[in-house]
This record gives sequence, C-alpha cells and structure tokens, in this order.
Amino acid sequence: MAERAEVGEPPTRKRRSRSGLKMVTGVVFAVLGVWFMASLGSALEISQVHDVDRFGTAQVKGCHRTPMALWMTYVCEAEVKWDRELLGKPRVSSTTIGSSTDLSGVVEVVSYRWAGRHGAPHYGTVPVDRPRAPFSYGWWMFFTFVSLIPGYVAGWFAGKGIDRLLPEPKEKPKDWRGVSRRVTPGMNGRRRKRNRG
Repeated sequence: MAERAEVGEPPTRKRRSRSGLKMVTGVVFAVLGVWFMASLGSALEISQVHDVDRFGTAQVKGCHRTPMALWMTYVCEAEVKWDRELLGKPRVSSTTIGSSTDLSGVVEVVSYRWAGRHGAPHYGTVPVDRPRAPFSYGWWMFFTFVSLIPGYVAGWFAGKGIDRLLPEPKEKPKDWRGVSRRVTPGMNGRRRKRNRG
C-alpha cells in the first residue's frame, strides 16, 4: 500500500527591496531637518556674535515672509538714516532688514559685520530691540547636528514604505556570454570507442 505523500507549502520568496531608495529618502529627510532647524534658529534670533558696524533709524516700507527660512522670518525693505557715515557707505541708504516679526513705521536698527568666504566682509541689519535668543549659537549648532540622526531614520522608514507601494523590481537577466559549454554525451566532443577486430 503506497503511503500518501505529504505536500509541503512552497517556500515564500523574499521581496527584493530598493536599498538605494531608502538611502536617498534618508538623506533628503536629514537635509530637510537641518533646513528646518536653521530656519527655526533664525526665527528665535539665534546667531553668532558679530561686530557692530553702525546704528540707524529705519523707515519701513514693507515686509514679507521669506521662503528661504521656511516662511518663519520676515524680510523688510526700509530707508535707513545711519548715525555716521563710513568710507564708501552713504549716510542714508535702502537696506533689507531681517526680523522674526512683521515691522512697520520707524524702527531702530543695528548693522553687523562679519567675515565671509575668502575674508570678504558681509553685513546684516536687524532691529535693535529684537528678542533675546533662548540658546547660545554653540548649543543650537549641536542640536542641529543631532537632528541629522532622527531625520535620516525617518527618511529611511519613509523610503521603506514607498518601496512597498511600488512594484517589485525586475530581476536582471543573467549574462551567459563567456561561459564555457559543458561537454555532455551526444555532443561532437564525445570520444568514440574504436571497434577492434
């Protein structure tokens, strides 16, 4: 009596994933996290300590939110009358003011100077009575770099979820060029036995 053969379940094939997609989304989320932290730092008036260039009184013409800081800060166009005239700089000039709040009317401002790339001087104008930063610039840079880790992890899991929604990548066909043929019975390379009389 023949025994009944048990039919086993076919082995489940593991889905091929796109490792490159998860890495790309991880990097994108990390960069967005740093951008958000930098914009939040601008909104909280966190910046390095720079040298004071000069003070002035500004007549604000208008303000608008800037997308460069994720619309968290304002950029205001104003006509500024400075307290003193510097070499190559007029006493009255049109200036852009960076602020965490919407400005209007007459505002007291201060111009800061710092060295940029290759030692070129850079200038920035802000209100004198701006809010005090809750953290120092060093601590804020530490928090910004730490935010890279959760940003990358969140992007990695987001890429994993996107990969599941996409169709499975096709397997690349194997390239058999250059592979030597196996000699099998019946081929021309088979040795034939000689009949001896």
